[in-house]
Amino acid sequence: MEKLKVGDTVQVIAGAERSEKTEATKRGKILKIDREAQRVTVEGLRLVKRHLKKTPQQPEGGIVEKPGTIHISDVQLVCAKCGKPTRVGIRLDGDKKKRFCKRKDCNGLID
Repeated sequence: MEKLKVGDTVQVIAGAERSEKTEATKRGKILKIDREAQRVTVEGLRLVKRHLKKTPQQPEGGIVEKPGTIHISDVQLVCAKCGKPTRVGIRLDGDKKKRFCKRKDCNGLID
């Protein structure tokens, strides 16, 4: 079972997109995961500018901002229960695997 999935809310913990130790944290939902390259695309983060030619679909062309990729080790899952970035554990619940928050004060199920 994978620890990060598309649609999870993550927080940037390292790299150029990391915010300082303030409450204004850089968080977003995972749009795409490239497991082979170990990179994730997070909505609204690491925006890169792409220059587009004029085409029938894009008659104006121009410069478009798209979300770039971030290394998978630079993001951490945000627990829905406690609202803090956390490491993810996997435990068996009957026949199914469930992800859970590894914080001592939380231990809440993620899905």
